[in-house]
Amino acid sequence: MRNVGTVVRGIRTPIIKENDDLATIVVDSLMAAKESEGFEFRDKDIVAITEAVVGISEGNYVTVDDIAEDLQNKFPSKNIGVVNPILSRNNLFLQTKLEMVF
Repeated sequence: MRNVGTVVRGIRTPIIKENDDLATIVVDSLMAAKESEGFEFRDKDIVAITEAVVGISEGNYVTVDDIAEDLQNKFPSKNIGVVNPILSRNNLFLQTKLEMVF
């Protein structure tokens, strides 16, 4: 019986690039972390991979420059406003990038 609740570990991996073998990178990184940190995997443990990493490895993403170009094409007058932005680091970065472009 376990006496500890949920334990979460962030596993460091190499930088993921398009067409990388994500399964191999994840397994190798998990095994390296297990050895260096001295933990064991148990039945019913869960490994989660962020959708951003999966998207990057599959080439399924757009860059901030892609978004800025799309907005410039859709709003040639360069008048654009953001209504009720979600405050996250990605949106703040995008907003900063758009301000630099326009």
